[in-house]
Amino acid sequence: MTSSTSSKWQHLRIDYLPYITGWFGNFIVNNALLTMLIYRYDPGIPNDYNLSILLPSALVGIAIMISRIAGAFVQPVIGYFSDRFWSPWGKRRPFILASLLPLIGGFILLFNPPNNLNQTTYFIYLVTMLWVFYVGMASYHVPYLAWLPTLAKSPEGRVKLSTQIGIFGLIGATIGGIIAPWLTDSYGFQGMGIAISLIGVITLAMPLLEKEEYSPSKGKYPNFKTTLTAAFTNRTFCIYMITMILAWMVISIISVIPTFLVIALLKREVSFAAVINTIIVGSALAGFTLVLPLAQKYGKKLVFQGSLIWVGLGMIAMACGRFWWQDSLIPWLILSIIANLALASFFSLPNAMLSDIIDQDAEQQGMGREAIFFGTRGLLIQFSQGAGSFLTGLILSFGKTPDNPWGVQIAFLSAGILSLAAAFVLRPYAIKK
Repeated sequence: MTSSTSSKWQHLRIDYLPYITGWFGNFIVNNALLTMLIYRYDPGIPNDYNLSILLPSALVGIAIMISRIAGAFVQPVIGYFSDRFWSPWGKRRPFILASLLPLIGGFILLFNPPNNLNQTTYFIYLVTMLWVFYVGMASYHVPYLAWLPTLAKSPEGRVKLSTQIGIFGLIGATIGGIIAPWLTDSYGFQGMGIAISLIGVITLAMPLLEKEEYSPSKGKYPNFKTTLTAAFTNRTFCIYMITMILAWMVISIISVIPTFLVIALLKREVSFAAVINTIIVGSALAGFTLVLPLAQKYGKKLVFQGSLIWVGLGMIAMACGRFWWQDSLIPWLILSIIANLALASFFSLPNAMLSDIIDQDAEQQGMGREAIFFGTRGLLIQFSQGAGSFLTGLILSFGKTPDNPWGVQIAFLSAGILSLAAAFVLRPYAIKK
């Protein structure tokens, strides 16, 4: 193989496969939960499994919101203790191992609730088990992502590793959304829960095979309040976080809108939303092939900023499509491919950018605080996802039918404006590499 060919394929080599596999497992479990949870508690009557309605779907949605917000507050705390912790086995691996029991245990119990409870008790049970699950998820996410800056120490290595994590996560989410309904149909909810849990515990535990190199921190570590305050007084981090809050609101809108695009603008059956979702995922996966070379050439900030502008203009074009070609299918499909191509940057560059911020902070403060930054980001992103979902529901109330699709169009327009606003906010971001 020639040196040029070797160089061409170098960026595709996976250096930390056990570590990356953990993110794959995380998204399999999480998306399986999101795909099947509402149906488990509110399957409608009649249904194929002769299940009774345990809770109305509205109450399930409220339970999810309550538990996610409660779980989100845990993330900075976990980050603080993970940064302070040290053992011969490392700083991050003990937390990852400890997270598996609540994460997997919560998942199994959510799909196997007790029988013959009243609605109030089922609601309390659901909120409690979801909180256990999301605390386990937070206990996994924060140390896992905080490990990234020490695994990949160069800017190029971080973009590469973050890109590979994004690809594996997107594939995991797709697989989780596909196999959970199939397993439920074939083996029931109990069989699905056991199968997904086995897949989850194996893949989620894979990062434990990676070698973790850490030494005890020198000097006295500041208290939680001081550490959290220092993160919010870091100007670069604040610019980054405002950008990410807006970007994740965009992702929340894009996650909800395909079903209503199909019904209101394409005027097709709801099942066609699977095709649109496949196009979105496929387009994002194709975009991953461009992220690393572009980031190496132009820097992470410019590539992410350009991606925000690309998605923003694409969403605005989607909002206007009804005026240009009504419900003609091919133009809509082509625009969906083009508009979502830059979503790859949303799933790859932010982790690498935050790693750079952490390095800058460590130079200024004299100690590494990786997990407190990732934990704080996790808290704010949870709120931004909730705000995005709430905003989408509010906007869709203006119309989501073929006769009145204005809510769908306004949702696309809102996503576009938020994405362009995120690109504008990122302008003073100081780290160019």
